[in-house]
Amino acid sequence: MSVEEILEESGKWRSREVSYVSGNWKQLKEHIPKFRLDDFGKSEGEGEGDNGGKNRFYRVVTRLPKSQIEREIPIGLVSNSYHLAQHREVGELCINALQTADIKTSELKIEVGLSELGEWMNLRIYFPEKYNHEPSDGETIQLRLECFNSVDGITRLIVMLGWYRFVCSNGLIIGDTITELRDIHNQGMDLLRIPKMISNSLSKVKADKDQLDRWSTQTVERVALKNWINSTVASKWGKKAACRAYHICISGHDVVLLDPFEGGFPSDKKVTKRKPVAGSEKGAQDGYAVSQVLSWLASHRNNVESRTERQRQIPELINSLLEA
Repeated sequence: MSVEEILEESGKWRSREVSYVSGNWKQLKEHIPKFRLDDFGKSEGEGEGDNGGKNRFYRVVTRLPKSQIEREIPIGLVSNSYHLAQHREVGELCINALQTADIKTSELKIEVGLSELGEWMNLRIYFPEKYNHEPSDGETIQLRLECFNSVDGITRLIVMLGWYRFVCSNGLIIGDTITELRDIHNQGMDLLRIPKMISNSLSKVKADKDQLDRWSTQTVERVALKNWINSTVASKWGKKAACRAYHICISGHDVVLLDPFEGGFPSDKKVTKRKPVAGSEKGAQDGYAVSQVLSWLASHRNNVESRTERQRQIPELINSLLEA
C-alpha cells in the first residue's frame, strides 16, 4: 500500500478517542510519537535531605514533539521501576521478526490505532495470502498480528496472533494454540522476546486452522444453542449480548431489545429486527458459524480493550457449547 489512508474505524481506550490509519510501516511509524522518562519534580538547587525537589518514587512520561509547532506534553505518572517500551521499538521488532520469516513486509497491509495523545497504540499487521484459511462457509479469514501497548503504565504490552474475517471485519483470537506475550512494564520486561514469540507462534498456525475446521464439522442443535445462550453466554457477556447472539444465530439478523429491563431468558425477550449480519445471513448451524456470530458482536464493541477481551473468550465459549 503506497498511500496512507485514514480509516473509518474508531474506538475508545479509557474513555479517550482512538483513530486508525493504514499504510506501510515506513509511513505509519512517522505518525507514532516518541516518549521520554523525566524526573517527577524539579528545583533550582538541591537542598540537603530534600532530594533536590524530586520525588524518588515516581517518574513522568513525556510525549516529545513530532514537529516544530508542537510542544512536549506530560502523559502520565509511573513508578521508578517502570520500563518505557516505545511504540516504534515494539513495531520495529514485529516487522523484523516477519522479515526473518521471509515475509516481505513492504507489501503487507498494516494499520495503527492511536489514542488522542498517542499514549496507547494498537498495531495490526495482516499476513500474506498464503497464510489465509478457507473455512467451510467459503469466507476467507486472514492471519493477523496484533500489538497493544501503552506508555503510561496503565496497560500491559500485548503481542498476539489472531484471525480476521474479510466479509464482516470480525476478529477471532484462539489463545490455546497461539503464543501470547502479556508483559508488565517493569524492569523484567524483555522486548527481545517478541521476535522469538512470533516465530514460535507461526509454527502453531496449523493447529488453529485444525480447530476451526473441527468447529465447522460439529452441528449445533437448536435446543442446545438456546440453553447455552440462556446460561453460559448470558453469564459471561450479559443478557443483552446473549439475546442478540441468539437471534443472529437463528435468523442472521441483529436485533434491538424493545425493553432492556424485561425479565426472563435472553432467547425469550421481545425484539425488533435490524439489518442482516454480513456472513451470517443463513443463521448458524455449526460451531464455526456460531463462533463468527460471537466474533461479530465482540468486534463491533466501541471499547477496544473490551473488544479484544471478548475475542479472546470465544474459543472457551464455543468449546463449552460443543461439549454440551
